Amino acid sequence: MTEEVKAWWELTARWFQDDIDLDVGVNWTGMGVDDDLRLLLDVAGEDVLELGCGGGQCSVALAERGATVTGLDLSEEQLSFARELADEHDADADFVQGDVTDLGMFPDSTFDVAFNAYVFQWVDDLAACFRETHRVLREGGRFVFSMPHPVYGLADPESHEVAESYFDTGRQVTPQEDTELDMVTYRHSVADVHNALVGAGFRVERMLEPGSDDPDDYEEGPWGEHRPELLAKLPSTLIFEARAA
Repeated sequence: MTEEVKAWWELTARWFQDDIDLDVGVNWTGMGVDDDLRLLLDVAGEDVLELGCGGGQCSVALAERGATVTGLDLSEEQLSFARELADEHDADADFVQGDVTDLGMFPDSTFDVAFNAYVFQWVDDLAACFRETHRVLREGGRFVFSMPHPVYGLADPESHEVAESYFDTGRQVTPQEDTELDMVTYRHSVADVHNALVGAGFRVERMLEPGSDDPDDYEEGPWGEHRPELLAKLPSTLIFEARAA
């Protein structure tokens, strides 16, 4: 992950956490806690790594389920919030600062499960991240993550027509009116993600695209960023389940 991504989160973390006000739990779709997907199954007694833990809501939830959890994040501001949240819930979770593309602070074969939710749009080098994740997982370890579906962001939110190219991957800059920094993210195709997983030594077990064709099943979100009519037409979330071979 890049210095500009880190700078963005150091600047906006507190505002983001206050506004989004996420409950403790696993937020796979970016629209609130949705543990009903049951992707991580029973983690009691397992060593779990959250890659890009943000405010720690997911890490705290898994610690409360009996996992030994380590949350990693690039931003010290996010980690500060996560530690406060863990203290509030009396949850035993460790939080460390670091880049998901370089997990050198962890020995080989340290974890049983690695996961994250809505993080990889911030990561430019997925191949490096996946190689490192494979290295720190034990043989047969599970890697589960969700990310923005690359097709959803291509549609104009008003007309629903395709407004951008699916093949325009890589660095994306979104101008911000209210901050001194623009937001930088990275667009990855489905093939990019799948092939990076396979190249790192993972066996992909499932891909999921959760959603509904009923606009009434969606809310607009804390900033009005979710468009129910568009969400009922296109998947907004892509989920991978993989296992370290």
